[in-house]
Order: sequence, then C-alpha cells, then structure tokens
Amino acid sequence: MASKTQPVHLVWHRTELRTHDQPALHHAAQMAQEQNGVVVPVVVIDDHIFARPDLTPRRQAHFLENVRALRESYRALGADLVVRRGDPTAELARLADELARASCQVVGLHFICNYTPYAKERDARATQALQERGAQVHSYPGQYTHEPGEVQTNEGKRYGVFGAYRKKWATLPKPEIVEAPDKMAPLPGKIEVGDIPRVEPEIKLPEAGEAAALGRLEWFLKNGESTYERTRDEPGREDSTSRLSYYFNIGALSPRLALHRAQTEKWRAELTWWDFYADVLDRNPDSAKQEYREKWLGFPWRDGRDKDSKADLERWRSAETGYPLVDAGMRELNQTGFMQNRVRMVCASFLCKHLLIDWRVGEEIFRGLLLCGDRSQNVGNWQWVAGCGVDPSPYFRIFNPTSQGEKFDPHGDYVRRWLPELSDLPAKNIYEPWTMREKPKRYPAPMIELSAGRDRFAETAKTFLKDKSAGEDK
Repeated sequence: MASKTQPVHLVWHRTELRTHDQPALHHAAQMAQEQNGVVVPVVVIDDHIFARPDLTPRRQAHFLENVRALRESYRALGADLVVRRGDPTAELARLADELARASCQVVGLHFICNYTPYAKERDARATQALQERGAQVHSYPGQYTHEPGEVQTNEGKRYGVFGAYRKKWATLPKPEIVEAPDKMAPLPGKIEVGDIPRVEPEIKLPEAGEAAALGRLEWFLKNGESTYERTRDEPGREDSTSRLSYYFNIGALSPRLALHRAQTEKWRAELTWWDFYADVLDRNPDSAKQEYREKWLGFPWRDGRDKDSKADLERWRSAETGYPLVDAGMRELNQTGFMQNRVRMVCASFLCKHLLIDWRVGEEIFRGLLLCGDRSQNVGNWQWVAGCGVDPSPYFRIFNPTSQGEKFDPHGDYVRRWLPELSDLPAKNIYEPWTMREKPKRYPAPMIELSAGRDRFAETAKTFLKDKSAGEDK
C-alpha cells in the first residue's frame, strides 16, 4: 500500500529575514495546519546577487549572519531553515524534487514581493517552475508599509513629490501585524538543511537577527524617538538616529511593525521615505542608472576615471579631503558600514558639487560600504543631493561642510570620535584646522577651496541647464 504524501508549503525568504510580521510564513502556517502539512522555510543564497561588486564582504557577511540568526529563530519554534546556494529557480525546483522523493508534495510556495527588475524576473521564473510541479504560488506584501503602486492620487496616478505622497500615505489604512507561529512541526527527516557559509567582514558587524533588531527598536522608542525631530541632525549624539536601517534592508525588522510602534509624527514621516523611494524606482527603473529629471541627462560630471578626478575621488573615499566633517563621515562609513544622515548629505554634496564627480560613482561606493545599502533609498538620496532626482534639493543648494559642522555639532564631538588626530583642537578651530598658527601635523590641508568648488558647479549647472532649455525650445 502506497504511503500517504505529506503536503509541504515552502516559505522562501529573500529580503525579509524574520519570523515576526512575516505574512508569507503566517499564511503558509495556516494552510499547512488546515491540510495536516508542514512548513519548510528556505533561503537560497543567490549567486547572481552575490557576484555583484556592491555585495562587498561586509554586506555578504551581514546577510549571512542574519540568515544564521533566522535559522536559530526557526529552531526555537521547533523547525529549521533550509539553505541552498545557486540559481533560486533551479534550487527551489531541486528542493521540491528532493521532497517528492521523501514522500512529500510541495503544494504551496509563499514569498513576500520584491520589486527590482531582477527580482520580478526571478520570481516569475521560480513561479513557473513550482507551478509545473503542482504547487500554488502565493505572494504577499510585507517589505513596505504600502507597496509600490499602492499610494496613488485620486486620478489613479503615482506621486512625484514626497510631500503629497506622504499626505496620502498617512490617510491609508495601515496593514495589520501578523504574529509568528507559537510552534512549528519539524522538517521532513530526510531533507538536508544545508550549511551557511561564513564570510569574514573587514569591520565589526552589528548584532544579527530579529531579536537584536527588535531590541534596537525598543531602545530607540525609549531613548531617541521623543527628541528625534530636534536632534536627528546632530551626529555627535548617539541617540539622534535609530540605526535601524541595516535591519530594514534585510528584513530582520518589519517596517510595518516599526510604524505601528511609532509614537511621533516625525518618526512616522521618516518611515514614509522607505516606501516612497521604492515606489519611485519601481515605476522608473532606469533612474537607478540615470538622472530621474530628463533635463539633467548628459550633465558633464567628472567620472572619477581620469587622472585628476580619480585622485580627487580617492581622497574623498579615503577621508583625506581636509574638511573634518566630510572626513569624519567617510571614516565612520569605512570603519562601521554606517553614516549618520546629515553627514551623508554633506559627504554626498561635497563629492557631487564641490568635486563635480558623478553621483553614480558616489552611490556605488556608498552602496558597497553601507550595510543598509538599499538601491532605491541610496539612488533616491544621491539624486536628491545632486539636484537631478525626484522632488530634489535645488541644484544651487550646496552644503558647506564647515558651517554644517558648526551648526549641528558645534563642540566637534563627532569629529573627535572619528578623527582622533584632531581631538585636541579647540571647538572654534575643529572645522577649520588650516586656520591655526600651528596646523595639525597628521591631517591634510583642504583639497579644494569651498568657494572655488561651489562656483564651478553652480556655473557648470547654470550653463548646462540654460543650453539644454534653449535646445528644447528650438
């Protein structure tokens, strides 16, 4: 007599390495219970993604350590996490065939939607492969509070301005938070769970896993949220930022849960940016590599490849510009994989505007160094600073690193933390060490006069935009 086949529901984790507020897991567990089946969670380490130059050792290690933590979350529930490496479609199909040989039938594939062009193509291929094996495929929202395309005008169009998007976003019903299962059935006994490789990062990583992410959220809600609107631009304050971005990026923390726990309007508004830039890139995928605003296409950026611009780029990347706030920011980024938001804007502005180097070059460098290097957020922020993105900063707004430091970190606490060679300087000189009679011996002179860099960019942009406008009028 043939043995009865056990129904299996695969939960495919990609950029949502958590069990809390995980709609794919929640619904798969419900269906498995109704069918007397079992849930098999799986992560496929995608060789296509891991081969990208921006998936640096620090980012690979950050992802893998969070996969390791996700496995422990599942083991605490009584289950386990299957890990495979290769092409996701091939590996999922192979797993389904392996389960079939163990008297199991994959009846469902469940995953949270991703929205990059590659992700859409990958998911379509995987969907076809599993459907050919008799599985029903279920996709769910969950990477964002409101998915790309969900926030629309009354005429059914998408927004191109953050303020209007934010107002409409705030009026929409917020999704309910779904709980993780209390317990789960063990995996079918003959299935190999697979090893999780280790990659040695060149920096110390933040604590991995959803428990650490939830703990950091609680810390911020208690210690930072109430003063966030007033202190968020102060890089010298440890509690001025949530430091949750590198958990949002890999889904160790649900942004929907963060919104439900938020107590202030300013923090809710900041969480809206996560959705907004994802929406922008979803409807304009070309903006990942070219200026969103057409009038900026063809702008004569320096590319960082010729001798002079390459040397300038290297000084910026190596924290040797001679401007303390810029150098402190780049040193923090190089050493930790994180940079405070106000400082990010200053560093990006210095590269694009004072040095006239292409925003794409800076965006790629940031994406490789930031543990929270989400493509849509990174592109959106760089284009905002450069003046060529959706709802951008005016092109003539050029951040002055000296006055920005004096305004937001007047005592120089942030600079002293990351540039110990300047730690003994008095506050009045900390942002202009070149003005001292005895200049710091281990710190470089400014690589460019701020006024010269500012004027070069302003004149270049003014001439280019004028000529572009004249050409369009002909």
